[in-house]
Amino acid sequence: MKEKTELQKLKVLRQNNQEANAITRNCIENALILLMQTKSFADITVTDLTRKAGVSRTAYYRNYASKEDILSGYMHSLSQTLSNVLKQFDAVTETKQSWRALLEAVVPLVPQFKLLLDAGFFDKLVTEFAAKMNDTTSEGDASRYYSNQYWAGAILTVISSWIRNGMDADIDQLAEIGANLMTNGIRTAVEYGNKCE
Repeated sequence: MKEKTELQKLKVLRQNNQEANAITRNCIENALILLMQTKSFADITVTDLTRKAGVSRTAYYRNYASKEDILSGYMHSLSQTLSNVLKQFDAVTETKQSWRALLEAVVPLVPQFKLLLDAGFFDKLVTEFAAKMNDTTSEGDASRYYSNQYWAGAILTVISSWIRNGMDADIDQLAEIGANLMTNGIRTAVEYGNKCE
């Protein structure tokens, strides 16, 4: 009976530690968001983060190896969300619906997306998103691999431009543009007046 009680205590202690670490991570993430409103990502120090978050350096390093690790979590979460949305639709027959759902999924993630863009993580975000899209690609399937690379870059370029422009196009308008580009490719670009001259 005493052994069971000790195991229960350890379980509670582990759970408390996990909860404390989650709170610490949340404080550090929020501190980074606040600091990036006044400083560039490159100029933010671990000292700045720990002071703003109200945590010790030990608590910081228990959760993150570097400040880039904080953004890696955002990047992974964002890429996973976008990938999950796209997997719900047939890219050929439900193109506009997939774009609409994608844009709707992005709206609540705009602060994290802006953080990544402001920190210069766009290329890393494309790489992460393409990797998620290629999760089911067989090794040696070059056409599918490079197609996913292309679409990951195209989709994220459109989304990041939309966010940087203050989300100036409404979701339906942008979904229509994205769907036209995906289904008609270069013909749509020409229709919109884009020429490679």
